Amino acid sequence: MSIQVTVDPDGPVLRFARRYPHPIEKVWAALTEPAQMSRWFPCEVQAEMRVGGTITLTFEGGEQDHAEITELEPPTAFGFTWADEKLRWTLEPDGDGCVLRLSNTVLDPRWSANTAAGWDRCFETLAAHLGGSDLVTTTGPDEALIAHYRAVLADRPS
Repeated sequence: MSIQVTVDPDGPVLRFARRYPHPIEKVWAALTEPAQMSRWFPCEVQAEMRVGGTITLTFEGGEQDHAEITELEPPTAFGFTWADEKLRWTLEPDGDGCVLRLSNTVLDPRWSANTAAGWDRCFETLAAHLGGSDLVTTTGPDEALIAHYRAVLADRPS
């Protein structure tokens, strides 16, 4: 997986890219079907899959949060705003697989390493899901992974 930080007019943006050895349609379904999203995203997902639709995110303990879908162009682009951060997922064919890209604006640059670590976990769990298994992850922050991303992002703009 590659990661970079850029500074856009909205502020710092974390950009991730990861290749999956699966057809774009399979990865698109995992990215946008709520039942599949719930298998790799850090919470249960329900969604009205349309631009302007609401994504309801239910975390452990029943706490809910909401996101608004801002872009939906099957099977290549999916965007939503969550907690005032803009997330945009894109897929592009790559041989017998595809490349998934995620851009995530960061409201508080001090949280960039935490955000990167969280997405790293999600990308790993998504890979397991696409491969037909469930990756058991622990809840809560992974301090070693956060420290890794602090080092990786240390010389990047914020």
